[in-house]
Amino acid sequence: MATVDAIEDLIGLDKAAQLDVLRRRMATVPGGRRDHAPADLPAIAAHERVQPIDRVTPVVDDDPEPLTGAVRGKTLRTMPVPPPLAALLPRRALARGTAITVTGAGSILIALIAEASAAGHHVALIGQPRLSLLAVHEHGGNLAKVHLVDPGSTDPLDAASICLDGVDLVVTTVHGRDVPPTRAKALLARNRRHGSILAITDGRMPGIDLTIASTVTGYGGIEQGRGRIKTITLETTVHGRGTQQRTGRYTLTAPSFGETGLRWTPSPADELAVHRPLAAAQ
Repeated sequence: MATVDAIEDLIGLDKAAQLDVLRRRMATVPGGRRDHAPADLPAIAAHERVQPIDRVTPVVDDDPEPLTGAVRGKTLRTMPVPPPLAALLPRRALARGTAITVTGAGSILIALIAEASAAGHHVALIGQPRLSLLAVHEHGGNLAKVHLVDPGSTDPLDAASICLDGVDLVVTTVHGRDVPPTRAKALLARNRRHGSILAITDGRMPGIDLTIASTVTGYGGIEQGRGRIKTITLETTVHGRGTQQRTGRYTLTAPSFGETGLRWTPSPADELAVHRPLAAAQ
């Protein structure tokens, strides 16, 4: 299994020292995003005519500084996502320069990290001690592309702001709080400028482009209360600015004997009768 880079402990350091540690750590990433991210991602032409279901999610720029042509071309590139999201998103991918909120079932976030890292993108996980790296590996992720950041008692958005300079996908907590509008505006402008994707796992931040919410609707393999969970059915809803709300249901299946890797398959609504909710013993 690939190893995961861990940034040295930031607890006990002042803010200037913490920023210095993060910058030195980012400098060790070989070549940075621009040399190692896939170069064959399709650029989206502004004049291209597509069907409404494939319409590109517009990125609203609140930054008074206009985007240059080079920056605009980079922010309109995309990053691959797992099947449950691809079926719901315009272009079946996430546009660079966008900010998203991911809530609910953790399987979608794990699959998103796995898909991005497997495609060669660097991912920073800031303040995510409960996220299972084993699950990322089982989803096919490349842990060599995953970088862990422990912000300690400091504001995780400070670390996120630095990681946006050279990391493709930045996943951060905001500890369940509301991010002030002025702070959010600066962070989102930085995210657009560097063509990264910023994902918030809790809390609220104004200016978010896309919200991804997932809930577990059923399990398979429990039978009469015994056995191992073999499948989990998730219902995922996506909505945001310029994107109509869309909901999809997919089942995540564990590999059987002789198989490798987890498998996502569409799950029609009428199959929910088979996937009964898991009831805890009283």
